[in-house]
Amino acid sequence: MITQKEIFEKYPKIFGDKDKPMTETCMCWGLEVPRSWLPIIDELCDTMTNCGYVQYCSEVEGGVNFPQVVADQVKEKFNSLRFYYHLEYQKKNIPDNIVSQHSAYIDGMIAYAENRVYRLEKHIN
Repeated sequence: MITQKEIFEKYPKIFGDKDKPMTETCMCWGLEVPRSWLPIIDELCDTMTNCGYVQYCSEVEGGVNFPQVVADQVKEKFNSLRFYYHLEYQKKNIPDNIVSQHSAYIDGMIAYAENRVYRLEKHIN
């Protein structure tokens, strides 16, 4: 089974804030989830890493590359997965509608992972 250390090494851009102090990030506490959830976190991060595409819009010359997802906190709350994040773009002044679309796309991935955790916990208990 994959470990937290392996996940951090496999996805350094997603978990780049893990070594920052607690005054700057909650990732300093690591992945606050049961070990049995780590394969689901791994799958979620793999999906987030491989969803890149360029979105073309008139407001941004050359289009908008899919942003980097950066984890702010990953934890268990009320026996379900919580994955808090922010997006980092290569360009500045990305239109709000594009940011909303990207966030919705990532939120869908997280919702799927949350459902996987729910099914896992239901099966275990």
